[in-house]
Amino acid sequence: MADYLDFFGLKQPPFSMTPDPSFAFATREHDQALSKMTFYTDERQGLFLLMGEIGTGKTTIAKLAVDNWKSRRERYTVGQVADPSPPSPPAFLRLVLASFMQPVMRNLLDLKAALRVFLLQEYQAGRTVILVLDEAQTLHPKNLDTIHALTNEQTQTEKLLQIVLLAQPNFKYKLQQKPALRSRIAGGHTLDGLAPPDALDLLRHRVALAGGDFDGLFAPATHRPLYAATRGIPRDLCILSNAALVAAYSAGSRVVDGAVLEHALTGLSFKQWGGEQPSQRARESHDEDTQPVGTP
Repeated sequence: MADYLDFFGLKQPPFSMTPDPSFAFATREHDQALSKMTFYTDERQGLFLLMGEIGTGKTTIAKLAVDNWKSRRERYTVGQVADPSPPSPPAFLRLVLASFMQPVMRNLLDLKAALRVFLLQEYQAGRTVILVLDEAQTLHPKNLDTIHALTNEQTQTEKLLQIVLLAQPNFKYKLQQKPALRSRIAGGHTLDGLAPPDALDLLRHRVALAGGDFDGLFAPATHRPLYAATRGIPRDLCILSNAALVAAYSAGSRVVDGAVLEHALTGLSFKQWGGEQPSQRARESHDEDTQPVGTP
């Protein structure tokens, strides 16, 4: 690893797949999603849904929000469930209570009572309770009903529990079977792939934090096919950029050019990414290095 970093003059890997808040880059798309999520939870609206394809940044946005909420413990109490798929309501409620560091029990009625006592105590203490459910598309239909029931936990004027659902787009088909729950969702946002300028800015940001210069490492002729192959999906952008750097290192090249990027894409052909191939782009215009950096 040290040789790889030294070769490119980097202090740390710029495209690690491990979520790292220090590398978070708030694009306009992500800023919008974060602002909406914050508004609906602060206003105690009950349910907020953030949808997006795999790799669009749902977890990153949620982590930014959770870190902010947890830094203000006098105002917020946050629980997060990474895998909400257990099929039985008691098992699901145990996960919910455990996420808030509350004791759990076996009986469903006891679980519901314990959760309500906890929510009332937090409300009386002036804290907003937020539950973040990742991978919400894996929720069992019975627990969609459980979530519906949880939205009924309220005072005469305010919801006692704010639930943020992070889900892939196929979640909407489950919601079609639960119109009562769907009607309770107060707000939402759907993440799309980044626009070309935002995608390149994200990559520049990550490389700069790692101590390098993206435009020095990736020839301008690679920018367009890099974006086209990944459709601007942040995770895929990082995977392909990392693979391209590894390919360049293996070839002894300090710059990712069209041939190197094509080699990286060939190695990742199992991902079945679409978009324009680097070799095609290179044949069309071998002198694109003279164009302004970031031209989509």
